[in-house]
Amino acid sequence: MRGQKHSTAGLPLTVERHRQSNGPARARGGLGWAGLLAVFVYASLFSTGMSQAVGQSFLLLSEDFEAGLGARWEEQGFPSIARHNVFSLASEPDGNHYLKVQSDRSSSAKGVHLRFSPHQCPHVSWRWRISNTIAAGDLTRKEGDDAAAKLYVVFSGPSFWNPLDKRILVYLWDHRAPVGAIYPNAWLPAKERMVIVESGTAKVGQWVNEQVHLASDFARAFPGEEPGDVEAVAFLADTDNTRSHVTAGFDDLTIRCTESETSRVRQ
Repeated sequence: MRGQKHSTAGLPLTVERHRQSNGPARARGGLGWAGLLAVFVYASLFSTGMSQAVGQSFLLLSEDFEAGLGARWEEQGFPSIARHNVFSLASEPDGNHYLKVQSDRSSSAKGVHLRFSPHQCPHVSWRWRISNTIAAGDLTRKEGDDAAAKLYVVFSGPSFWNPLDKRILVYLWDHRAPVGAIYPNAWLPAKERMVIVESGTAKVGQWVNEQVHLASDFARAFPGEEPGDVEAVAFLADTDNTRSHVTAGFDDLTIRCTESETSRVRQ
């Protein structure tokens, strides 16, 4: 911005969250998702220039895209999906810049690599805008696993021996699922949970602010598990399974730490 569940039957679990505002399906599971996770695991850590976790701000990451879309923002696709999203730096009449994503029967992510404890730095906020929801989406089915806008948060997993054994929270804007619900991902039900932060068409075309608490959401999504460090965050739109189209905007991503624990953030 310028200037400045575990559900064995596919049913959602409720999650508390803190808010600030107002064609056939293709096999993208298995190697596809594992391939994306592998890239997140082995890619280099993000530039320390993004970190502002000092002084009185307690801000680990702040990205408003006013300095452009730097190399630290890496695009990652899914090996089994040929069509990628189109990412660009866009501007509004008032001069504000943001990340624009055009998704046309496609899927890929734009993200940054970083490492921190979700207990020490649990507060994540951003704003987003979509041109439309994905009416054909159905998060309980592989054929409907699409959404107009998503924020991925990738955590290290419980297995020391398997670097691909990750845990993933996906905050998304759905067409019909109830806000505050958590669903297991149809492709990776043991590893990935989808947290519904917006639903329906009432706010289409508007910038909507979001704020979530990583540690609380992880506890509800993966009951009984302790979260590992966060390793990456990424924005994407997802339209490949339903053969849909959407344009999404993302802006003002921040990760904040608690005052007493800021000094222990690992970079």
